[in-house]
Amino acid sequence: MDTIVLTGGLLTVAAVLSTRFARRFGVPALVLFVGIGMLAGPGGPGGVSFVDYDLGYGVGLLALATILFSGGLDTDARLFRASLVPGGLLATVGVIVKMLLIAAVAVLVSPLDWPTALLLGAVLAPTDAAAVFSVLAGQGLPERLRGVLETESGTNDPISIYLTMALATSAVGGTLSGWSLIGGVIVQLALGAGVGFAAGRGLGALINRVRVETAGLYPILAFAGGLSAYAGANLVGGNGFLAIYLAGLVLGNRPLSHRSDIRQFMDGAAWLGQIAMFLLLGLVATPGRLVDNLPTALAITAALILIARPASVFLVLEPLARLTGRHRFDTAEQLIVSWAGLKGAVPIILAMVPLQLGVPGGRLVFDIVFVVVIVGTTIQGLTIIPLARLLRLLEPVPPEPPIGIEFSGAAPPGSGAFDVYLTPTTPIVGRRLADVELPPAMVIAAIYRDGRLVTPRGDVVFAAGDHVFLLTSDTAAGVPPVFCAPGTPP
Repeated sequence: MDTIVLTGGLLTVAAVLSTRFARRFGVPALVLFVGIGMLAGPGGPGGVSFVDYDLGYGVGLLALATILFSGGLDTDARLFRASLVPGGLLATVGVIVKMLLIAAVAVLVSPLDWPTALLLGAVLAPTDAAAVFSVLAGQGLPERLRGVLETESGTNDPISIYLTMALATSAVGGTLSGWSLIGGVIVQLALGAGVGFAAGRGLGALINRVRVETAGLYPILAFAGGLSAYAGANLVGGNGFLAIYLAGLVLGNRPLSHRSDIRQFMDGAAWLGQIAMFLLLGLVATPGRLVDNLPTALAITAALILIARPASVFLVLEPLARLTGRHRFDTAEQLIVSWAGLKGAVPIILAMVPLQLGVPGGRLVFDIVFVVVIVGTTIQGLTIIPLARLLRLLEPVPPEPPIGIEFSGAAPPGSGAFDVYLTPTTPIVGRRLADVELPPAMVIAAIYRDGRLVTPRGDVVFAAGDHVFLLTSDTAAGVPPVFCAPGTPP
């Protein structure tokens, strides 16, 4: 037991330290985590043998649920609503288009038959929320594009998981009809959405009204509620992943006590889930088999990145633009959306399903998926921001100060803090604090300027480059216009 704990601890330390390189070079953390797992596995110097697919699959599903709950908590509901139509269509119609195109290529370049090739397509179709969030966060991609990508990646897992399970079951002797497949998808999405919305509202009311002695129990209460939504939706025939994502989305966008504590706890839990999941996936991989199937996997990688993903984006967004002028994306924007279809742990976890069920060709499916995810995500992760810069789609990103101010503990619901970065065009720049009229519910807590804190007294003159920290009892009112540069939403 001590050996297992020591090995797990050292691998986790290495994974945490590797995030410095992931952030610096734009490589999604999953690539580094999986690489560390492979080094520790049977094909690397570590020599750790791990062949328990059931355990790996179970850990992966639980970790994915945790990541989605954390992602939902951090998602802006306003941005989600604005992006729901294009993001939702990419998460449904786009997934089916990618599945069919990947399957067609797989039949041509691999020994897989059509049923197994369709299974491969379903496994590779979803984009990954964790990869998208980690690569795009704080990089300056326009809000409407980031919203579409985050909405798609947060909601496309349900249909991919359902298609994978249905096709894998059919491949080992089950029956499958098109109408039952469509009906099953609709039922799962509807029940998952209903359970998730109800769970988010109920959980928020519970956290705001119940008083417990230890503040550290509130994040546990929130997490347990999210997991209950996930399991409950699965038990009634809905999709647990959609349920837990929506539960987090609803909970994170309503007045909430202990908001800061809950978000910090879930951020750490999500990172722990990613580390555990990707390390285990690295241990499952067999480097020798991956090398043997490398030409086939690389051909499918190229087809996914250059054909299937762009085609799915074009076939969804172009008709949508013709139907509604609201959701119109030019060529450069469609190109970025296509290139930002990052893969992650979901396809690798789903690739364990054929291994569990004994699907003929299941091991080949896993090997192909593993290579496609690692190679494709590395290429796209390293190039997405340079490509956006080349297409002139990046917007200026305010630098993050080394400090932060938030309410913790039993803060009244609706209270919170804003960190406002002042640019040369911000109306308040050059004015004295005493001359600025703030809303009654708001005060200036601190000003961060050139590496030091400036006490917010009346004679202080605001300057470009200042970080102004505002405390308010009504976050729904937003930031006063005087603190917003032209074109910036309050």
